[in-house]
Amino acid sequence: MNKLTGDDLMWNWVRWTWSGAAVGNMHVYVSDEDDYRPINQHHAMVVEEMHAALPWHERMIVIAEYPQKNAMFGDLTARARIAKALDWIADTTGVVLTETEYKLYLGLFRGQVERRLA
Repeated sequence: MNKLTGDDLMWNWVRWTWSGAAVGNMHVYVSDEDDYRPINQHHAMVVEEMHAALPWHERMIVIAEYPQKNAMFGDLTARARIAKALDWIADTTGVVLTETEYKLYLGLFRGQVERRLA
């Protein structure tokens, strides 16, 4: 059996989040390429719990890079996506982050998910 990566676990969580109703101002995204991998509910719920424990600006980083990556930022390069997400986070929370901080928070969270579940 292949070990799941943090990225695998995060995309499982995304599939789980999209399996329910859309929340707030989040845009629903349905991939042109359906992902038929089954959702591991336990893993998704652990990621959800971990995500909910983050400060709001860190939660928004994860949202920008996973559930809203294609819906809000799909037409952008990685650097442009980060820049737009940083503006979104600053406008919403008042927290101004650098690109380095953004990448650091994202990587730390993904790593924590992987260590906890993989």
